[in-house]
Parts: sequence; structure tokens; C-alpha cells
Amino acid sequence: MSDSSWQALTQRVDRVERASRWWKRLTSLTLVGLGIIVLLGATASKTAKSLTELRAQRIVLVDKAAKGRAELMLMSEHQPGLVLLDDAGKPRLMLTLSKYGEPTLSFADAAGTRRVVLSLDLYGAMLRLADDAGSPRAALVVPSEGEPELELLSKDDKLLWR
Repeated sequence: MSDSSWQALTQRVDRVERASRWWKRLTSLTLVGLGIIVLLGATASKTAKSLTELRAQRIVLVDKAAKGRAELMLMSEHQPGLVLLDDAGKPRLMLTLSKYGEPTLSFADAAGTRRVVLSLDLYGAMLRLADDAGSPRAALVVPSEGEPELELLSKDDKLLWR
């Protein structure tokens, strides 16, 4: 073999060895990266699966503008309540429990006045309708025992019909 062929062969072998080292490094880095991704995925997966309970005294659901739109919280006397808020931040729907565990569902108008209240207690169920001032105007009561009652009141609180 001549010197020029020997030199050409040596150069070729050097290039092949350099390419081989480059591919080995790339493969090693790829395997390390995949290993990290797998480990992080396994850790995140275990964390997500182990979260079975969320404990808080107040949870606020916010919209994209970070404005509160719903609140799940402890109301007065440490009873649970859910409040849905309108765009202006005013409560429009409230679901609460009394200290005796009696549920109440209230609907408020844009001014914040409770206009419709549906409640259930030891004595029975009641639906109360109010005017814009919040004064009771109609009530339907279905007691646990006895006959249902319907009451209609005037603006000045006088009985119109029973």
C-alpha cells in the first residue's frame, strides 16, 4: 500500500470514529432525557392519584379575569354554603345548610335582594316569593303534617288570600 492510500484510509477511519463517538453521545443524551421524562411522569402520576381529598375552609372559583364566580365556604355558625356570583360579583344563587342541617336555596335579583327562597325544615317545605324590596308577597307551605297553605300578601303586608 502506498503512503497516500494509507493516509486516505487513516483519515477515513478517523472520520468514522468521530461520527461513531458523536452518535454514542447523542444516544446517551437521548436515553438520559427519556429516563428523566419517565421518572418525572411516574412521580407526577403517583402524586395525582394520591390526591383523593382537598381540605379548605373556603374555595373560590374564578374566571379567566381572576374574578370570583363561585364560592364554597363555611357560612355563619360554621355551616357549609355555596354561592354563585354574577359578572358584577353579586350573589345570585345561594345553597346553605342551617345549624340543624336544614337546606335553603335562595335566588337573588341583580340588586342582591333575595326574591325566591325554597327551604326544608323539621316542620315541612316552604317556597317564599318576595318583591324587589324583599318584602314577602307569596308563600307556599307544605307542612310535615296537615294541609298545604298558600298565602298572598299585598305591598303593605296585608293578607290578600289564604
